[in-house]
Amino acid sequence: MNKVKKIVNKDETRQFVRFCIVGGTCALIDAAIFYIVRLFAPYQVALISGYLISLSVNYFLTIYWTFRTTPSVHNLVGVIGAHMFNLFVVRMGLMWLFVEVFDMDDSVAYIPMAIISAVTNFLIIRTVVRKTE
Repeated sequence: MNKVKKIVNKDETRQFVRFCIVGGTCALIDAAIFYIVRLFAPYQVALISGYLISLSVNYFLTIYWTFRTTPSVHNLVGVIGAHMFNLFVVRMGLMWLFVEVFDMDDSVAYIPMAIISAVTNFLIIRTVVRKTE
């Protein structure tokens, strides 16, 4: 039982839980917009639209609540840069791989892409926010 308390009480564990809550909320926003826009636009446009809209909510929740820091030009630039890397390299790259190479339907490919990019996004954002504190 003490081992469980030590794990739960660690700041990084709490950060990760908060990150998951923020990420889950923003993922729902992102996914809803993706699937709506996908009805009338290519998956690339839908992917960018959903991500950029959820990014604004994500930034403030990540700074204020997840990592409990204050906004600054440095962390804004760092977080936006990290998210742009995640969007245009990780997410677009994975979608291209799943859809164009593995011939998956884009509405199905969105799911594993979102899971993989969430993990990489946490690692990138945590690094950026810590460096700008």
